[in-house]
Amino acid sequence: MNKKVWLLIVIGLIIVIGISGKVFVDNQKDRKVTREQEVEGDKIEAERMSVLALKNTFADIKSIKFKYTDFNAVTGTYGMEIEMSNLEGKSAEFDYSFSEGITEITSYKVVDEIGVQKEGKTTGKVSVIYSNGSKGEI
Repeated sequence: MNKKVWLLIVIGLIIVIGISGKVFVDNQKDRKVTREQEVEGDKIEAERMSVLALKNTFADIKSIKFKYTDFNAVTGTYGMEIEMSNLEGKSAEFDYSFSEGITEITSYKVVDEIGVQKEGKTTGKVSVIYSNGSKGEI
């Protein structure tokens, strides 16, 4: 009788440990998903804010499509590559650096062979395709 009781206790403990392990692993997965969503949200917000800075840097922007965005934790800056189109339908691809809180883009690759990177301000709406594929207007 004593052996049966111990056997039931051991089996019960194994079941409790198994269930606890499963719950722990599931919680870790949920935390990872939540953190990835948070990082993605921060990236999209940085892209949105950089469009405002681009509008203060270049004239006649019609649309911007983000190719990629990467965050450098050491410098606290984002590296972004975009395709920018102007009101004449011309477009250019270039990359630039962006830090939160700036109102103009000062560090960008100049590829102005066809007059797309014309300095000035854009006052109208700009169509935006973010790096995650979502669309908007700013």
